[in-house]
Amino acid sequence: MKKPLLLLLAIFTFSITIAQVNSGAPWMKDLDIESRITPLKFQEIVNAANTYWETHDKDAKGSGYKPFKRWENHWKNYINEDGYLPSLTELWNTWLTKKSQIKAQNNLRNRQTDVSNWISLGPTDFANQATSTANIGRVNSIIVDPINPNIYYVGAPAGGIWKSIDAGLNWTPLIDELPQIGVSGIAIDYNESNIIYIATGDDDHSDALSVGVFKSIDGGSTWLETGLNPINSPNLMNDIYIHPTDSNILWVATTSGVYKTVDAGANWTQTLSGNIRDIKIKPDDPNTIYAVSSTKFYKSIDAGDSFVETGTGLPVVSSRLVIDVTPANSDVVYVVSADSDNEYQGIFKSTDSGDTFSEKANTANIFEITQAWYDLALAVSDTDEDEIYVGVLNIWKSTDGGDSFTQTNQWNVHNVSYTHADIHLLRFFNGELYAGTDGGFFKSSDGAASFTDLTVGMEIGQFYRISVSQQTSGKIAGGLQDNGGFVLLITNGITIMEVMVWKA
Repeated sequence: MKKPLLLLLAIFTFSITIAQVNSGAPWMKDLDIESRITPLKFQEIVNAANTYWETHDKDAKGSGYKPFKRWENHWKNYINEDGYLPSLTELWNTWLTKKSQIKAQNNLRNRQTDVSNWISLGPTDFANQATSTANIGRVNSIIVDPINPNIYYVGAPAGGIWKSIDAGLNWTPLIDELPQIGVSGIAIDYNESNIIYIATGDDDHSDALSVGVFKSIDGGSTWLETGLNPINSPNLMNDIYIHPTDSNILWVATTSGVYKTVDAGANWTQTLSGNIRDIKIKPDDPNTIYAVSSTKFYKSIDAGDSFVETGTGLPVVSSRLVIDVTPANSDVVYVVSADSDNEYQGIFKSTDSGDTFSEKANTANIFEITQAWYDLALAVSDTDEDEIYVGVLNIWKSTDGGDSFTQTNQWNVHNVSYTHADIHLLRFFNGELYAGTDGGFFKSSDGAASFTDLTVGMEIGQFYRISVSQQTSGKIAGGLQDNGGFVLLITNGITIMEVMVWKA
């Protein structure tokens, strides 16, 4: 795969493209982000984090200490004289300025195009995959083409959107021409599946800020801005859905609320405020929309034009909620809740379209760790309302509607049921369970008894550091987010193991 120089300069300009850590992180909760008028200063975030870890174990798995220190180490070099971090608009304008400068330089040189030849060195696969718990990179969103079930799209937090036309055997990147490459939501027009919408940014860890909703009308070959764009986009977005009978209507959940369009993305209206963490459409009734913030459950009965807070029986205090619905019984809504310490709080079921909920009997710690601020996923089978799956560290399964659970996999045991640790997405398509994890894309066709890793071929690894041997450029080492380290050895032109870097 070739990369234009323009993109690489943009990436270097943007670097990690995150000016604020996840607002749901436990050390952020006392900063009252939602009610603030002015942005947080860098030192305010650092002070809050340092105070938090005075009374918490920073070495515990899932504590968030290591990703925070990486964030701090990077962004300490970018604060302005008043102590603020760059805004989304400032970052985007930097990209536009750099783009204009390169165009002017090329004109001066009487060159119409840049001829640099950037190639990917991976990783797209590696030698010990059968036994290693390391993998390629994190996946936030997965969707199957509603017309052709062999076409998959996958969104990565810092690796853009990828397309497969052979059910995940091979992958093609679709958005390399843009500097902002985080994707957390994907929607496909069921009338014309070449029309695709993406909700940009990294909703779970802010590794990329949103630049709005982008739209393609040619199967992802090219992309256009919509009315939610780099000038007016909320900081982050997650799920985006298309109305099942009117494809001009869409809803997207964001850190600034729910936005709705009735003209295929040209204009958007905010219909619910707050940091909306999840949104679902009631099967067979698109006038009923469910949404949750970290602590509240909302319902709309007018196709998302307005929402009311409801959900009697749900916890009064929580740190994160996720929801799911099923066509097996359109009146059913499940909610999984994390408590104020990001530990498992309970599974709740509604049989009256979200008006009231009852807590299920399960008491097992299906979260296993206090990491729900970073990843929490829920899926209900599309054929059995009592078959549900929850993921934080591993995937847990219930066949009795949440009264009891069994663990389906173990993140550090590489067997047939293996998926990488840290589950960001669980979703059913055509009776099959799809999982997006810190290590990539896994699919099960047998109720999580076994999984197939479909990540090979994607270049979505997030490297923190890269180093090249001083003796030979054929030796390169690097460390990835939650996927260990990789070493690239090139001997006589043969690559022994891959590492994800770019070279000209």
